[in-house]
Amino acid sequence: MKKVKDYIALAIVCAILGLLLSTSFNIHRRAQRTGPESRRAELVSVVKDLEQERDDLKDDLKKLREEIEDYEKEAAADEGVLASFTRELDNLSFTAGLTAVRGPGLEVVLGDSPTVPSGKDPSNYIIHDYDLRVIVNALWGAGAEAIAVNDQRLVTVSALRCAGNTILVNSTRLASPYTIKAIGDPGTLYQALREDEGALQLIDGYAKSFGLVVDVKKSSGLKLPPYQGSLRIEYAKAIRRGKG
Repeated sequence: MKKVKDYIALAIVCAILGLLLSTSFNIHRRAQRTGPESRRAELVSVVKDLEQERDDLKDDLKKLREEIEDYEKEAAADEGVLASFTRELDNLSFTAGLTAVRGPGLEVVLGDSPTVPSGKDPSNYIIHDYDLRVIVNALWGAGAEAIAVNDQRLVTVSALRCAGNTILVNSTRLASPYTIKAIGDPGTLYQALREDEGALQLIDGYAKSFGLVVDVKKSSGLKLPPYQGSLRIEYAKAIRRGKG
C-alpha cells in the first residue's frame, strides 16, 4: 500500500515537473520569437509596407496631376472657344449697331435756311429726308463704319422719312439742324462727299442758292451711341430656293 502511495506521489511530482518544463520551454520560444531578430523582421516588414504605400501614393499623385493637366487643357480650350465666341459676338453687335463706338470720322451739319424770302416756295429752304439720304448713302459708299443722325444710330432697318416739318429716323422725330456723324477715315469720307454728284449738288448748289446751313468738318474723336430701337423685320420674308 505504501508503495502505491509512493508511485502516486512520484507521478504527481513528475507531472508537475513536466508542466513546469513545458511552460518554461514555451516562454523561451516566445522570448526567441520576440527577440531582436523578430523585431527587426517586423520593422523591415513595416518599412516595406510603408514604401509600397508611398509608391502607390506616388502613382496616384501622378495620375491626379495628369488629370489636372487634362482639365487645364480642356479649360484652356473652352476659354479659347469662349473668347472666340465673345469676339464674334462683339463683331456682330458692332455690325448690328448695338454697341457704342468711337473713333475718327466726319461730321456734317445740315440745317434749314434762317429766312424764307417773301413769295418763295418754303420747301426749297428746308432740309428734306432725301437730302439726308444723299449724304448718308455717300458716306456708306465711302466705307463709313458707323453713322448716326442726331444721335440716332443707323442700322439695316433704319429709315429716314419725312414727317411734316420734321424727319423721322428710327421712329424718332428729328428737327433741324441735323448732325450726321460718320466714323471712318476722315479724308476718304470728305473726298467722297466732294465726288458724289448728289452730295456735291446739295453742298455747293442748293445750299448756296437757298441759304441752307451746311458745315462739313473732319474729327479725330467722334462718339456714336448704340441703336436703341427694334431689329424686328415686319414685312420681309425669306425667298425659298427655286422661286424668284
